[in-house]
Amino acid sequence: MEFIYENIEYPATARENDIQGTLVVQFVVEKDGSITGAKVVRDIGGGCGEEGLRIIKLMEKMPNRWIPGKQRGRPVRVMFNLPIRFLLKNA
Repeated sequence: MEFIYENIEYPATARENDIQGTLVVQFVVEKDGSITGAKVVRDIGGGCGEEGLRIIKLMEKMPNRWIPGKQRGRPVRVMFNLPIRFLLKNA
Protein backbone atom coordinates (compact mmCIF):
# COMPACT_ATOMS: atom_id res chain seq x y z
CA MET A 1 0.00 0.00 0.00
CA GLU A 2 2.92 2.30 0.74
CA PHE A 3 4.17 1.91 -2.85
CA ILE A 4 0.72 2.73 -4.22
CA TYR A 5 0.20 5.89 -2.22
CA GLU A 6 3.74 7.14 -2.90
CA ASN A 7 3.31 6.75 -6.69
CA ILE A 8 -0.33 7.60 -7.28
CA GLU A 9 -1.23 10.81 -9.10
CA TYR A 10 -4.74 12.11 -8.53
CA PRO A 11 -6.29 12.56 -12.00
CA ALA A 12 -6.99 16.21 -12.88
CA THR A 13 -10.53 15.44 -14.04
CA ALA A 14 -11.33 13.74 -10.74
CA ARG A 15 -9.84 16.63 -8.78
CA GLU A 16 -11.78 19.26 -10.76
CA ASN A 17 -15.07 17.37 -10.31
CA ASP A 18 -14.43 16.56 -6.62
CA ILE A 19 -14.55 12.81 -7.28
CA GLN A 20 -13.56 10.74 -4.25
CA GLY A 21 -14.06 7.15 -3.24
CA THR A 22 -12.62 3.67 -3.35
CA LEU A 23 -11.55 2.07 -6.61
CA VAL A 24 -11.13 -1.71 -6.75
CA VAL A 25 -8.58 -3.32 -9.07
CA GLN A 26 -8.55 -7.10 -9.55
CA PHE A 27 -5.52 -9.10 -10.69
CA VAL A 28 -3.92 -12.52 -10.42
CA VAL A 29 -0.72 -13.15 -8.49
CA GLU A 30 0.99 -15.92 -10.45
CA LYS A 31 3.05 -18.80 -9.01
CA ASP A 32 6.26 -16.83 -9.60
CA GLY A 33 4.89 -13.67 -7.91
CA SER A 34 4.22 -11.77 -11.13
CA ILE A 35 0.94 -9.92 -11.73
CA THR A 36 -1.38 -10.67 -14.67
CA GLY A 37 -4.92 -9.91 -15.78
CA ALA A 38 -5.33 -6.53 -14.08
CA LYS A 39 -8.76 -4.97 -14.51
CA VAL A 40 -10.92 -2.42 -12.73
CA VAL A 41 -13.95 -4.00 -11.06
CA ARG A 42 -15.26 -0.83 -9.35
CA ASP A 43 -14.47 2.52 -10.94
CA ILE A 44 -15.34 5.88 -9.42
CA GLY A 45 -14.78 7.77 -12.69
CA GLY A 46 -12.74 10.84 -13.54
CA GLY A 47 -9.77 8.83 -14.78
CA CYS A 48 -9.20 7.08 -11.44
CA GLY A 49 -9.59 3.62 -13.02
CA GLU A 50 -6.84 4.33 -15.53
CA GLU A 51 -4.60 5.61 -12.73
CA GLY A 52 -5.23 2.45 -10.70
CA LEU A 53 -4.24 0.26 -13.66
CA ARG A 54 -1.12 2.41 -14.22
CA ILE A 55 -0.04 1.76 -10.62
CA ILE A 56 -0.56 -2.01 -11.03
CA LYS A 57 1.56 -1.96 -14.20
CA LEU A 58 4.30 -0.15 -12.23
CA MET A 59 4.14 -2.91 -9.61
CA GLU A 60 4.66 -5.52 -12.36
CA LYS A 61 8.03 -3.92 -13.17
CA MET A 62 9.30 -3.84 -9.57
CA PRO A 63 12.20 -6.16 -8.70
CA ASN A 64 10.39 -7.31 -5.52
CA ARG A 65 7.56 -9.57 -6.55
CA TRP A 66 4.41 -10.47 -4.69
CA ILE A 67 4.49 -13.60 -2.53
CA PRO A 68 2.27 -16.19 -4.24
CA GLY A 69 -0.39 -18.12 -2.38
CA LYS A 70 0.41 -21.62 -1.17
CA GLN A 71 -1.67 -24.74 -1.10
CA ARG A 72 -0.22 -27.93 0.39
CA GLY A 73 3.19 -26.27 0.38
CA ARG A 74 3.16 -25.45 -3.33
CA PRO A 75 2.81 -22.00 -4.87
CA VAL A 76 -0.55 -21.39 -6.58
CA ARG A 77 -2.19 -18.58 -8.56
CA VAL A 78 -4.39 -16.31 -6.46
CA MET A 79 -6.93 -13.70 -7.54
CA PHE A 80 -6.58 -10.50 -5.53
CA ASN A 81 -8.91 -7.51 -5.15
CA LEU A 82 -6.99 -4.37 -4.23
CA PRO A 83 -8.95 -1.35 -2.98
CA ILE A 84 -7.35 2.03 -3.72
CA ARG A 85 -8.80 5.03 -1.92
CA PHE A 86 -8.91 8.37 -3.69
CA LEU A 87 -9.37 11.18 -1.19
CA LEU A 88 -8.92 14.91 -1.76
CA LYS A 89 -6.99 16.45 1.13
CA ASN A 90 -8.80 19.81 0.95
CA ALA A 91 -12.29 18.30 0.96
